[in-house]
Amino acid sequence: MRAPLTDAELDGRLALLGLERDPTVTSPPPSKNRTVVCRSGRKRVLVKIADGPGNVGVLREGSVLQRVQPLAHARSSPLHLPHVYAFDPANGLLALDWIHGGETLHHHHRTTLEYAPVLARQVGHALGFLHLMSKEDRARFALADAFRDESDLLECFLRMRPDFYARLSQVAIDFFASVQADAPAMQGLQALSEAQLREGDAVLLHGDLRQANLLRVGRGKTANIVFLDWELSFWGDAARDLGSLLSDYVLGWLAPEHRSEVLARPTLAGFARSMMLAYAEARGAGFAFDAAFQERVVRWVGAALLIYVYGISHYEQVLDARALGVGRHALDMLGRPGDWPTVLWGGQ
Repeated sequence: MRAPLTDAELDGRLALLGLERDPTVTSPPPSKNRTVVCRSGRKRVLVKIADGPGNVGVLREGSVLQRVQPLAHARSSPLHLPHVYAFDPANGLLALDWIHGGETLHHHHRTTLEYAPVLARQVGHALGFLHLMSKEDRARFALADAFRDESDLLECFLRMRPDFYARLSQVAIDFFASVQADAPAMQGLQALSEAQLREGDAVLLHGDLRQANLLRVGRGKTANIVFLDWELSFWGDAARDLGSLLSDYVLGWLAPEHRSEVLARPTLAGFARSMMLAYAEARGAGFAFDAAFQERVVRWVGAALLIYVYGISHYEQVLDARALGVGRHALDMLGRPGDWPTVLWGGQ
């Protein structure tokens, strides 16, 4: 991929794709990359633009979506994806059809205060279908080095790189030290690291499965759920995607920041159980929904919560009582995962 495009070069590349910038829409603020809203006739298109050779997220997302798109088009597929309008890896451009009338699950839960089991089953079925199909036909989805996660924070807790340590605040250094002083939790993190490297069990992960990356499109109880933002997709332990998403819901129970996020434990358990059972059903008879798998999900919830607390230490440079409490629960999940399935989703 070449260096970042100038505005004139970008407009030229867009024109070759049959696109022009839409002056009536304010482009979304940049996050991992630059984005602009364009039009092709009456169709609106979102274009993601890599900001340089070091930003492989756009390339990864485009490559993943191109390979996974046929799964979404299969008959009765539970998996829904953004439609790729165009992908120009040489110039770091990914154009996606605009999705109208959608709301993220983050917004949906907080405005309705509803955690419908049918929604949990939709997500579980879709994720199980993705993991099943990628495991059964790995060559169809493989992209070699594009799926390596070189900045995995899990590994930083276990084996911190000097360049990462140099960027840490004192609060973050103290937090990492407290994690590394907890032997059972460190054993749990090591077990996750080893599970992540087991090639025979690996599936294609979304890699950043959170409420904010799931878009509910349409009205009614069975409105489609679209899986967004595949920039962090890679190969690894299937339990990781489940743990990542469930950590959002666990936070609503353990330590909600706002009243709209409060989640009672019975509601959490019912929602999580519906998702887990739907996931296991989609994986089929060859999948073992056993205690070992469920404990890995718990540990991935714990790892996601640790990363959440690290984010607070990095951006706010202080850990209040709420953050410290989340950290303690995370360590317990990592060190004693067998205690948590009955708490979080009722166990087997």
